[in-house]
Amino acid sequence: MEPAIFLDRDGTLVPDDEHAGNPAHVRIIDGVPAALRRLRDAGFRLVVATNQGGVARGRFTEADVDAVHSKVGELIDGATGLKRTIERFYYCPFHPKGTVPSYTREHPWRKPKPGMLQQAAQDMELDIEHSWLVGDSPRDIAAGRAAGLRTILVSRDQTRIAEAAPDFSAASLGEAVETILRHRDRPVAAAAVQTRPKRKRRANAAAAATASVPHASGVASTGAFANKGNGGGERLRRAIADLTEEVRALRLRRSETGAIRLAAMGVQLLAIMVATIAFLNLADFENFVRWSAGAALLQLVTITILLFDRG
Repeated sequence: MEPAIFLDRDGTLVPDDEHAGNPAHVRIIDGVPAALRRLRDAGFRLVVATNQGGVARGRFTEADVDAVHSKVGELIDGATGLKRTIERFYYCPFHPKGTVPSYTREHPWRKPKPGMLQQAAQDMELDIEHSWLVGDSPRDIAAGRAAGLRTILVSRDQTRIAEAAPDFSAASLGEAVETILRHRDRPVAAAAVQTRPKRKRRANAAAAATASVPHASGVASTGAFANKGNGGGERLRRAIADLTEEVRALRLRRSETGAIRLAAMGVQLLAIMVATIAFLNLADFENFVRWSAGAALLQLVTITILLFDRG
């Protein structure tokens, strides 16, 4: 298992402004590519975890979010000279005060809840004990704390720092990287350094732990059917809600799937079809062998494509 740096997007990597959903206006904050390159060189995997409640508010769509993430990745890769400097982008399009009905609700992925970070850690098999959360808002810090991560708030605002009560604060992402590299080998509990008055920070930390993190309800209870009826119909509705949430989770994580992986998926589906035809010809040994050989060849092509993508 490898450690990771979980990064907020708006205000940490790109400016937090009205252009959040427009890829044509994406601009990387000065110093960010160099800071990310240092983290990658130090062996950290980089993951973006960002709330995108603008989808729920009707300001932009999930397709716009994907396009922005593609542009962010492209610009950062161009500056670092690396491939997929940021390995994955996770985002939550839900907001309880939205205007688009299908997105207007709370969700376990929406920070300050830790669901998005926990999902990424599970998907990527990350070493949480040695991973960090870097963000610019108290909700980022609360989510990181709830997920068991060490936290750094990128801000110069002393009131904001006191409210968030992070393990560390930094004036820029570059300064945050210096802190991470200086403390990377220390356990989570020992890594926290009190950079503000202790009494005030402890009080704010307790408040954040109890008040800032909303109640984390299960996936089934977040759906539209959670409060209706019981019995067989209720179980069916819950099953549909669970399936819907799983599909949406896959949808939210799909930004990792580039053209090469899509090609691999297509070849894999073809291999399955050919293998099915082979089994349908079990009575004709010659045809069975011919179709089986074709399926095996397609499977090798799939493996080759995936190995190429990893390289």
